[in-house]
Amino acid sequence: MAAALFLTLVLLAATAAQAVPVPEAWLDADSFLTIFAFKGPVRWSNCGDPATQSFNGTISPNPPIRGGKIKGSISFVPDADFTSGKISVDLWYNGSPAIQVPLPIKCNPSTKGYCPMKKGVQVNAANTVTVPKYLRPGHYNGTAILLNQDNHQMLCIKAEGDLA
Repeated sequence: MAAALFLTLVLLAATAAQAVPVPEAWLDADSFLTIFAFKGPVRWSNCGDPATQSFNGTISPNPPIRGGKIKGSISFVPDADFTSGKISVDLWYNGSPAIQVPLPIKCNPSTKGYCPMKKGVQVNAANTVTVPKYLRPGHYNGTAILLNQDNHQMLCIKAEGDLA
């Protein structure tokens, strides 16, 4: 579960979903908004320790299209156990902070999927999200960090792209 939530937040960061405060009236305005594509591929990179926090990931299509679906996958080997913690996402729009989202995570016996995670056991996660149509053109970038119950950083991903 933690890995799937992390991937979802990374995908949202990679497509800059909800990065800009949007007036409530815009939420139902999809019918008159045109779909814009990113000017080029979304770039993402490891912002953690390259020796202990490396990962492999894909985003498709890349560049994403406003209003379209984006599929993502990530695989990594945790360098520590994870039974609870949080995902912190910081997003920026045209160089200005737009939103910070701390998402607490607690694994429980009924949790299915990727929670808990064991040190040294590869995690593979995949998810699909919709890129919101109401995003404004501009430069988007974000950072997503996965922290475990000991506040140990397990993964850090940076993503950025330009929406036309």
